[in-house]
Amino acid sequence: MSEDLENTRQFLHRHHGGDGHRAAERTMTSHERNHDEGFWAFWRKHVSSESELHVVDLGCGPALFLKQLAMQHPEYRLTGIEVAPYMLARIEDKPDNLEIRIADLNAPGEEVFPMDSIDACLANMLIHELFQPMVLFQRLHHWIKPGGSLILTDNIRQPLEQFLRHRFPATDFSKDSLSPQDMNDSFRDYFEHNRYTADEFARLLELAGFEVTDQQRLKEGRATRIAARNT
Repeated sequence: MSEDLENTRQFLHRHHGGDGHRAAERTMTSHERNHDEGFWAFWRKHVSSESELHVVDLGCGPALFLKQLAMQHPEYRLTGIEVAPYMLARIEDKPDNLEIRIADLNAPGEEVFPMDSIDACLANMLIHELFQPMVLFQRLHHWIKPGGSLILTDNIRQPLEQFLRHRFPATDFSKDSLSPQDMNDSFRDYFEHNRYTADEFARLLELAGFEVTDQQRLKEGRATRIAARNT
């Protein structure tokens, strides 16, 4: 294992609160909420309806999205990219048309996928976990076929006050005693989960050679969903 890959794994473990088992459980229990009918309507609107597509899920976690897609489209070729051991350990009963690869998406080599080999790609709650997204966006421009789709969902920057009130809804910050550890964890989470605005995501994708074709605000403005077409 390379030093860079190990550093990424250590960062993700810390980013997920130091408890990989809990992070994997949370990912599994939130799957249906994050892939609700609104998500599927957005996906169907912007992803080709052709058969035999090659679809990639970046940061696929336990691969629940890809398993669901495999049931709907057994003719698809599906590839999941994941690096966290506690997520990889939850991938069970893998369908025949699903391949899982381990790669560090902070610095993915061009060899991870051949040029123009992906029809559609999902990046769900991934980009805020990267040290920077530009190398990946550049690689995706190389890997996704011209006219192919990238669907991106992620947290977006919100006021710190709003974040704290959402996280501690019953707390009166002017009177209640505050736990230093809770505050340390919360401020760390804020700066790791609120790195980009929706417009910054769009501009970075355009900078890398994509055309943003649709954008939705989610979670009362705390997240965004973007469809981008490779040019």
